[in-house]
Amino acid sequence: MTSIKKRILAILLATFTTIWVAMMSFTWYNTEHEIEEVFDAQLAQATNVLFGLTLHKITEQDPNDFAFTFLEPGLAHDYEKKLAFQVWKGDRLLLRSSNAPVFLMAKQFGYSDGSINDGLWRFLQRKDDETGLLVVVGEEYSVRQELANTIILQVFWPILIVLPILGFLIVLGVKTGLQPLQKLTNEIIKRSANQLNPVSMENIPSEISPIIIEINQLLKKLKRAIDTERQFTADAAHELRTPLAAIKTQAQVAQRTKDNDVQIHALDKIVEGVDRSSHLVEQLLTLARLDPESMYGEFETIDLSKILEQSIAQVSHIALECEINISLSSDKQIFLKGIGVLFDVLITNLLKNSFIYTPKGGHVDVTIMAKDKVVVVSISDSGVGIPEALRSRIFDRFYRAPGVTQVGSGLGLSIVKRIVDIHSGKITVVDSNSGGATISIEFPNN
Repeated sequence: MTSIKKRILAILLATFTTIWVAMMSFTWYNTEHEIEEVFDAQLAQATNVLFGLTLHKITEQDPNDFAFTFLEPGLAHDYEKKLAFQVWKGDRLLLRSSNAPVFLMAKQFGYSDGSINDGLWRFLQRKDDETGLLVVVGEEYSVRQELANTIILQVFWPILIVLPILGFLIVLGVKTGLQPLQKLTNEIIKRSANQLNPVSMENIPSEISPIIIEINQLLKKLKRAIDTERQFTADAAHELRTPLAAIKTQAQVAQRTKDNDVQIHALDKIVEGVDRSSHLVEQLLTLARLDPESMYGEFETIDLSKILEQSIAQVSHIALECEINISLSSDKQIFLKGIGVLFDVLITNLLKNSFIYTPKGGHVDVTIMAKDKVVVVSISDSGVGIPEALRSRIFDRFYRAPGVTQVGSGLGLSIVKRIVDIHSGKITVVDSNSGGATISIEFPNN
């Protein structure tokens, strides 16, 4: 699991370290460059002084009589050992410092690098064309490096001391800045499984407020789903209790009666009650399995016209028993993205519902058409119709209109509504031309 705190600290410390290293490298390079410039300028100044002194001496006496001078004064500073110079006229060495060799130190004019006694030196060689004097001044590189290191250390040692303090302050700042997240975590940890009220938005930083809003929306949906399932369970228990009680009563009648006709009638009622209970359980299981989110991946291209024909064929025996005529109007094959099994359940439930409320000699008309990127399936009957005030409730679970005596579970249209929702459809109820009801469903056909 990734820690936001560790991630922020890593980013801040890595950024700071990168910038600090880059700044230090630039300062180091710039310091060394400037020191090189200063010391090279000193070498140039030293050659000018030696030229001046030597030219003055030569003008006062014959150069051939110029006495070679080997300078070895008392050392005033340790750095004097790291400085050397030579004055030449032609091949003759006129003057040199005590640590300068007797051979020419620098092999080329201008600035150059070389060595004396295995040490790395910086040389400047200059020549006066009029007098032929050649001056070479040298300086050991360790002087420059020591000075550069001293300056850089003086610049950076305060930063090195401050680094741990700065790191501590960064850690403390990040920890303080993430306290609202810790507070939110503690609040959620303390919640029980049944505590689904929204998370407080008080003193929540704007950066995490969208997360809290989405969490609250999720809690709201979860609470609504749990409340719905609780109601569903209560309704299911109530609906099952009625047929089971009737079955028990009829079974007791069958046990106690000596009349064969009464016993046969009681057994018939038991079979009828078992059939009703089985149908109710089957509808409950179907409704429980209809989870929209888990079914989107099962969509495929289906022939809706063919499914309608098959569904009508499956319930045709019920229509014959009820003496109801069924018609199907479909001018062509219509294909749709969806789940074929669910469309079969949808059409079957709608037809059975129409049969229940359509009297003998009536008719049920099924039409399907494609228009304006939608597919419309309509089922019209010549039954008793549905009052406008009740049309918004007929798709509720276990709802049965007042005065209805026909046997049913009250779940058929709820299953229809769930299947329509899974396929992002829209369902409407209007009066049919024959006095009954028309249920129309629009499915998107992209």
